[in-house]
Formats: sequence, structure tokens, C-alpha cells
Amino acid sequence: MSGRSILILYSLPHPFLPDGSVDVFGPKSVLNRLQAVKESLVSLGYSVKAMEMKEDLSPLVGRILRSGAELIFNLCEEFRGQSRLEMNVAALLELLNIPFSGSSSLVLGLSQDKGKTKSILAHHGVPTPAYAVWPPEEPPSTAHLQFPLIVKPLKEDASLGIDNDALVKDSASLLRQAEKIHRLHHQPALVEEYIEGRELNVSILGNEVPQVLPISEIDFSTLPPHLPRICGYEAKWVETTPEFSHTVPLCPAPLPPKLEKRVREVALRSYRLMDCRDYARVDIRLSPDGIPYVLEINANPDISPDAGMPRSASAAGLAYPQLIGRIAELALSRSQPPRGSAEREPHE
Repeated sequence: MSGRSILILYSLPHPFLPDGSVDVFGPKSVLNRLQAVKESLVSLGYSVKAMEMKEDLSPLVGRILRSGAELIFNLCEEFRGQSRLEMNVAALLELLNIPFSGSSSLVLGLSQDKGKTKSILAHHGVPTPAYAVWPPEEPPSTAHLQFPLIVKPLKEDASLGIDNDALVKDSASLLRQAEKIHRLHHQPALVEEYIEGRELNVSILGNEVPQVLPISEIDFSTLPPHLPRICGYEAKWVETTPEFSHTVPLCPAPLPPKLEKRVREVALRSYRLMDCRDYARVDIRLSPDGIPYVLEINANPDISPDAGMPRSASAAGLAYPQLIGRIAELALSRSQPPRGSAEREPHE
């Protein structure tokens, strides 16, 4: 490990949110995460450089190749401020044939499209709430769904586009919310049945033998009654709001052993079905009758020190630098050819 070189690639979000307001949280969060990951890798003896992925690719590609890095630690969640281009950064690294941490470009693209993720999971019998994808300028196909419904952008992360109005109880509110997503986010809306119940985040680490870390729960019990029991943008980012201060993470989540086993199995099955790599987080709603409904899969989830995955790792006895080191090791081990494979000629 000592002395091995790692290049951290990171990207800054668009300076403005879709509604035109300044993104005060995104850039700060990215830079804090970058600093924490860099310090962790340095403390483990790696030689570390960092580089921002931004406009004008040609010189960037040259710099990546000249860095001589044995591994790219991929912290890019967008490119040119667009989260839908997150997969393209991974695809570029695949073309350059440089090992990188986290999921492949295909998995990043698929998991970002919540509808496609749900379609794959449902096909394999994994519980996920009934849903419809509602593109702009098209009539809705939501007749088969029962209110209340949750309406969110199809391809955003970090709860962008999910506010208190996202929980809708009638057709007029549904139309209003879908149109708002079409207008502000320029993409289809995902409409899904709201599952009353507990919100669980299941973090998973590893490849051949993935480890399910202690389950974290978002505790809604102190949330004022007029606010919906959902984890929207305010709850995640805006510290001055009641949504933030009354959605407290509990880790490990208090679950009876049988129920915990079921949740872990569903999360692990989802991780494997989607071909996640190194680390991921599976977000689940646990219904009162004990069915774990998978809402979405976060490949390459947030690994800022105060984020959910490090919290679960800490509950498993894994300090933050150890978690970052483990992700790097998992990615590096993928770049080692299997024993005996060097002598073999590739098939024509």
C-alpha cells in the first residue's frame, strides 16, 4: 500500500439550483468530502493528488494519463454541472483503461434512472413501490396508482426536486408537482405509491463477498405533524429547517432480528442485481407489515464524514480513514490480473 499513487477526481456542481437560487451547500459539501478523502488516503501512506473534472476534456485526459496514478478515486457526481453526465466520467476512465473506485459507467447510468432501477428490481421479484414514469408533454399513465403518491425527478440525486409538496393526495396536486419537475428539471417525473412506514438506508461494502453494514434509520418521530414523513432536500441539506433537525439518523436501526435479516437480504440482492461495485447504499421503506420496499440504489453514494455510509461503517467499528482505505483496496484489487492469467493470450 505504502507509496502507491492515487489521483482523486472530483467535480463541482452547477452554481445555481434548478429554481435559479444559488447552490450554497453543494460546492462546500464537495470540497469538504475531497479534503476528508485526501487526508484519509495520505494517512494510510498513499501518494495522493487531486484534480477537478471540468470543461475542455483534451488537456484533462493528458493530465490524467501523465499523472501515472495506479488508481483514480472517483468522486465525480456530475460533469459540467450536470448529474446525468456522472456516468460519462466513469466511461472515459474505462476507455483510458485506468482502474477507478466505485461502480462502472453502465451501473452509474442505470442507477441514476430511478425508473430503470425499479424496472430491473421488479422483474427479479424485489419489492419496490408501484410507479409510473411521466415524461414532459405526454399524458400521464398513472391510473393504476393509488394515492397518496410521491413525485420526484426521474434522474436527480441528493434529494434535489423533492420538497414537502412531493407527497400528493389528489390529481390536481399530482399534475402541479409533475409540471414543476418538467419545468425546473427538464426531465420526466417518477410517480410512485407512497409507502407509509420506516425509512432505512442500507450501506454495503465489498465485491465478491459484500458486507452489509449496520442499518441506519431516519427517525421521523419528532417531525411536526403537518410535515410529510419523507427525506427531501431540506431534510438533507438545510440545517436551519425543522425538516433537518427532526429527521435524525439512528444507527444501528432498532429492528427485530428476523426483520433485520429480511431487510439485509433484499438490500444485498439489489446490490448484486444492479452489479454495484466497491460500495453502495440501498434506500428502503419498511411497510408496517414488514415488507422492505426498495426506493432507489445509490451507486457511489456520498462518503463525506457526516454522511450515512461512514455512519454505518463507524457502527461496524470501521473508522473513516479505514472505510476510505477499504474502498481504495477493493478498487486496486480489481486492477490486479488473476494469477496465471498473464501468460494466456487473449482470444481473437
